[in-house]
Amino acid sequence: MPPTARVSRRVRFTPFPQVAYLGGNDSDLSGSTPSHGTGEIGIATPGVISSSPLQDFQQSPVSQCSPTFTLSESGSNGSPGSSNTSTPGSGTGSVSISTTETRPTVTHLFINNQRVMSKSKHWTSILDPGTQRLLSRVPSSTHDEVQTAVHAAETAQDAWAARGFQSRREYLLDWIDVLREMTPDIVACLCREVGKTLADANTEVFRGLDCIHAACSIGTEMAGMYLGSDPTILQTFYEPVGVCVTIAPFSYPFMIPLWSLPYALITGNTVILKPSEKAPSLSTLLADAVIRTGFPPGIFNILHGDRTTVRTLIPNPSVQAISFVGSETAAREVHDLARTAGKRIQAECGGKNHGVVLDDASMMPTLYAIAGSAFGATGQRCMALSVAIFVGGTREWIPKLVDLAQSMVVGMGGDEDTKLGPLISRDAKERVVGVIDRAVDEGAMVLLDGRDVSVPRFPEGNFLGPTILMGVETYMECYQTEIFGPVLICMQVDTLDEAIDLINQNRYGNGCSIFTTSGKQAKTFQRRVNVGQIGINIPLIAPYGPAVRTSNKDSFLGDRHAPGKTYWPFFTTVKTVSARWDQ
Repeated sequence: MPPTARVSRRVRFTPFPQVAYLGGNDSDLSGSTPSHGTGEIGIATPGVISSSPLQDFQQSPVSQCSPTFTLSESGSNGSPGSSNTSTPGSGTGSVSISTTETRPTVTHLFINNQRVMSKSKHWTSILDPGTQRLLSRVPSSTHDEVQTAVHAAETAQDAWAARGFQSRREYLLDWIDVLREMTPDIVACLCREVGKTLADANTEVFRGLDCIHAACSIGTEMAGMYLGSDPTILQTFYEPVGVCVTIAPFSYPFMIPLWSLPYALITGNTVILKPSEKAPSLSTLLADAVIRTGFPPGIFNILHGDRTTVRTLIPNPSVQAISFVGSETAAREVHDLARTAGKRIQAECGGKNHGVVLDDASMMPTLYAIAGSAFGATGQRCMALSVAIFVGGTREWIPKLVDLAQSMVVGMGGDEDTKLGPLISRDAKERVVGVIDRAVDEGAMVLLDGRDVSVPRFPEGNFLGPTILMGVETYMECYQTEIFGPVLICMQVDTLDEAIDLINQNRYGNGCSIFTTSGKQAKTFQRRVNVGQIGINIPLIAPYGPAVRTSNKDSFLGDRHAPGKTYWPFFTTVKTVSARWDQ
């Protein structure tokens, strides 16, 4: 067994703060006129508007104050784990920070354009993943609160649908403008609560806004069909289904809700968002933006909680469609519950994404791509490349990959140099470490060990460095399950055929990639591999704009993939009308 690498990585850190968006003329909670603020940054609660008319958004059982900060533009350096996406209006920039400390916040529900203090008896704590400091308390919505939110959405739906497509699209376009102005708030929240790096957080904002743009582009498809050449006139109409629910994971609390919410809204539905109980604060910013945009009450609602909330929400007779992204276990429970209740459901779940490296690939660009995909976002994304298959002589590249991964900086997300932030919770870290431990017990070799990584000044953080395993067999737990951490499995085969067979035998079908300079080999790969999403010379990324996510096998459950221009019918019903008018 090769010696295990246990090294502390270089760390330079400046604490990242809480911020709030100040400015704007929000004089009415029901909001009839979009009001875009001035963009000043000040001390306040994340997602809480500090303009005096919105007293309900300011009041909380615990006082709140935060360090202030400013973000200035700076580009990605192109190193592994950093984003190469250009993010208009936002940077990965430098951070200047004051020293004012804060008390924890209380997470409210959002129903009928009002911030509601839950009466729940069950609350959980949200801890800073880098320091274990208490950030907020989040409730599990009561049965009555779930019913109230559904009733609000149902009551508002008819009037929202009656506004027509053009009017609804204007609201969404204004929503984009407001969210773009709030980028510093959103980036700060993602870095603080989820542990994202500045580059990852800015990229998530850019991709989330792109989802709303894509939903606004569906125009003519919703017009239906008209056949009037015969005496009998035939028309089809698309109508909204009613109340739609989005259940989102902690990993991308801004972008993933926007995979479904804009499509539901633009087709005339009202929505209820159930964010992850591990990362609830970003949803408060979405609610803030809804108010600033001027959406009517009841169109957009937020319920917090765990599976108990979900089990109450889905069977409600007024709920018609459910969009889910999360773990495989939770996805199957949500899918089965929705099917039993006769609801539309689309659920994206686990993945084990493979990358195949051929002899003719460009070595360093390929290794950078693999390292960035495997370890970026600390491996907490369903699109992470978690298995690298080295074909033929490319197995000699593995030591260089180890060196590259070892150079990646582990630290707090607010540090510009950080490539891996902390995992979301101690439980998450313990679970990933347990998978690594059991892989070693089963005979796997550890080429790079991130279990003992240390970050000076933050010994309590949920930090885990890049970890690379070899000697893994397909029956092992580390190969069979989605690890959801910075762990890469390196496997070796002799031919492309063997690599394709290995991928096809895996039960997941989220994504895969091939690295080669041969168009013929790439074409063979994309034709023969049984995986829904394929990257060629790039690590797989979530499709954006009008492209549809097309994962298959055990990575998807339900009716229709999301998002994309062909995705909107999930939120509609079709009526066909035949008419004849004798003259």
